[in-house]
Amino acid sequence: MTQVRDVLPQPWKGVNLGGWLLLEPGPSFPLFTHHLLKDKSQARCEWDLMKVLYEKLGKAGAAEVIRSHRETHITKADFERVRSYGLNAVRLPFGYWIISQPRPREPYMGPALEYVDRAVAWAEELGLQIVLDLHGCPGGESPEAPCGRRQRPESRWDWRHWDFAASLKILQLLAKRYCDRSCVTGIAVCNEPCGVIPASNLISYYSRAVDTIRKAGMHESRVAVVLPIFQRPEGEEAFIAKWAKTTQGRHRNVCFDVHCYHCFENQFHGKTFAEQLRAVEENSKMFQRYPMVAGEWALGLGRATWCTCGDMDEDTVISIFGAQQMEAFRNSSHGSFFWNWKEDPEDKEWNFQLAYEQGLLNRPALALPPWDHTGEDPLEDILHPSPEDPVVYYGDTVYLRVFHGMYMDVQGRQVDCSWADKGQWQAFIFHEAWPCKDKQTSSRRPVKHRDIVRIQGHNKHFVAVTSSASEGAPVVATRKQSGRETEFEVFLESSSILKHRGKAYFFSRATSTTIDADDEADGIFARWADFGDWQAITVERPPELQRAVALPQPLPQPRPRRRTKGPPGPKDSPVEDKAAVKRKADVLSEGEPGEVACEVASEVASP
Repeated sequence: MTQVRDVLPQPWKGVNLGGWLLLEPGPSFPLFTHHLLKDKSQARCEWDLMKVLYEKLGKAGAAEVIRSHRETHITKADFERVRSYGLNAVRLPFGYWIISQPRPREPYMGPALEYVDRAVAWAEELGLQIVLDLHGCPGGESPEAPCGRRQRPESRWDWRHWDFAASLKILQLLAKRYCDRSCVTGIAVCNEPCGVIPASNLISYYSRAVDTIRKAGMHESRVAVVLPIFQRPEGEEAFIAKWAKTTQGRHRNVCFDVHCYHCFENQFHGKTFAEQLRAVEENSKMFQRYPMVAGEWALGLGRATWCTCGDMDEDTVISIFGAQQMEAFRNSSHGSFFWNWKEDPEDKEWNFQLAYEQGLLNRPALALPPWDHTGEDPLEDILHPSPEDPVVYYGDTVYLRVFHGMYMDVQGRQVDCSWADKGQWQAFIFHEAWPCKDKQTSSRRPVKHRDIVRIQGHNKHFVAVTSSASEGAPVVATRKQSGRETEFEVFLESSSILKHRGKAYFFSRATSTTIDADDEADGIFARWADFGDWQAITVERPPELQRAVALPQPLPQPRPRRRTKGPPGPKDSPVEDKAAVKRKADVLSEGEPGEVACEVASEVASP
């Protein structure tokens, strides 16, 4: 059994209104910077901010601060501006305390349902679709700030603290209140639920939530129910398969919410710019297979991107990344929402208005070269070009990048990986362990697979592995130029000769362990005789030797056209009136405010 991929006739192309009705440090700027903790640091979540406000200003003073924020942070003028940017939807995140009374002993201030009423009225007046997003559930769906309260250590929160029954009551109230509002075309049942929640329990809640919403009057022909699948340990596709098997296809016009962030965790910090764009390409394929929405996406990129993008400037890199993402979202059945409408003014990667005004969202997508995943991706040499001679020779300056995007460096006797820079402290030279005495023979000898090398830092010290390394002692730097402690056997992954961007493993001859990095501990280590991700080191030639970037051609842009009636969906399609769908889609395609198209069709949406 598979989940039917119902498609909105006008997929959401929108922006999040985060930071208005659920407070977070960046999106709620400058609220958190004006009300600091005792140590002058910022609170990390609404819960902690409210405690600060109560302590500093008392209940009445805190209430006035929150009232003023809610009155001014988002107004009708923002909705008008959203429409003027060519967007057709907003996603409205809020905590449960906006809808109902806060639970006992919780510092939130509510209810404040009148602000949701305003948002719906403004959206309806301006011809925008709106997705109501229960961003913070009773009890919290995670120990993180987006649900309202950040808890540390994380073990203070247990998934059983999430009150499913109370959450369903909130959804029921919302569905009954707004079921007759044509602009409300989506409702999200939670946000970023923690991955420790068992899939069976989460699926049970999701299924009951869909039933609750439908029984309360939000029909499948008009309103999509949004089901987040955030950082699921089994993976998105396995979770969707389990959902389909459990629910047997009885729910229609549901979509799975994924958040496309490329700047968190080692997975994305370690990706090159080419790997980031390939990840977007993979997302595009996933969007084509399943009913999905990218409920949040932004322009932030991980560390390694910025050292693997050749001579391109920051704005060029960001705009290319944005273009590829927006092209991928064209395949989404339900669309996408940028995070966020408002943000700290310095964060253009997260501030839609700033990114738009700076032209970071108007580049056409590039046509990426094909790659069958064998050998090196040709996109790597396009975006991070090799020197004219890509071979790494003994005596050449090189930089050694570890799996989480940092570069190895030497400071005195300490070997570490502290920065994503290619500076003086990160410069290394390979030396032959047993130099050839024949100068003519040894001149410009390339580093090869299974060579024995010494690795010298900028301060003339050599990387060395002591006998206690396998017990966790860090690698050190020593002046000693001989001995097995400074000898490493080179293992190359896919070549017999080391080249720019080549992946290598350095196996200590003293301890029979491989150099590795650790994202949670300072230093470089050699703890295990493994050849895994932690041991993989990418070797790069100096940036000044690399060729200039020559970007591929942009993808052909489709001609603007009115949406026409596509092939019929299945007989049980929840579409009530397909002619009406077309008429409404035509109104929106002309850019005029009008009734929001919300019926769905079981077909692949036209790009």
